[in-house]
Amino acid sequence: MTLQASVWRAFGLVLAIAGAPVAVNSQEIAGSSPRAVSLPVAPPSLSPDCRSKWVAGDTFRRPLRALSRAVHAKREVKLLAIGSSSTAGVGASSPAATYVAKLETDLEGSLKGLDFVVVGRGLSGEEAQGAADRMKREVAQAHPDLVVWQVGTNDAIRHVGIDRFKQCLKSTLAWLTDQRIDVVLVDPQYGDALARDDYVERVVAAIAEVARESRVLLVDRFESMRELAHQHGDRFYLSSDNLHLNDTGHRCMAEQLTRSIVAGLLAADAEAAQPMFYP
Repeated sequence: MTLQASVWRAFGLVLAIAGAPVAVNSQEIAGSSPRAVSLPVAPPSLSPDCRSKWVAGDTFRRPLRALSRAVHAKREVKLLAIGSSSTAGVGASSPAATYVAKLETDLEGSLKGLDFVVVGRGLSGEEAQGAADRMKREVAQAHPDLVVWQVGTNDAIRHVGIDRFKQCLKSTLAWLTDQRIDVVLVDPQYGDALARDDYVERVVAAIAEVARESRVLLVDRFESMRELAHQHGDRFYLSSDNLHLNDTGHRCMAEQLTRSIVAGLLAADAEAAQPMFYP
């Protein structure tokens, strides 16, 4: 990239942060044909029935630097969604109603000019170690720019050892960092029956601790869904088994993820636009 191109790109990012819409031309970044990427000035808001005072992801915002590089350099951005039943789409009325499908369309709606491909690799009943064991294979096949890892529900139900659970998360996140792949963690869904077991909250707390230590973005849906459950009841977003997400639950999860991912992109662009000073 030429010095002039660098200056104009930084200037465009500053305008975006200040509130002016900006189109970023990726031709000089990737050598591809011109493509305008329309970055929003703020993360998208949640729909009224997904909104709570505790906004999932806002407490654990992190810049998504690798994803930002991909967004500004590629025509197609790929996400790998890995996890258990939520990612497998259990409880949704159709494949189109799953959070994996809705995340793709929500991101394209929020980031105009980009094509997103969300590869869903969910396995019902899987614990964190199972996803960790297949992570390298799934990454090698999908070549993602971002990994969304929905984790913890089955570990909580089966009382997997907290130390072993945390070590599994840490080592897998470290490997993804070495591969220069950004990660978003998603903690368990809330349900009154599920939360009667205190171990669930121990797992939720362990995920938050690892997210802070590893400096990765976390969508803490447990707390936001707890608030919604107290307002509307479990069946508002859970299916008849009071465990798996229904269509509303999948839609809210996709909205929460989209908001957090866009916030991470904006944070990365703001960081890149900071002027460099030399002594």
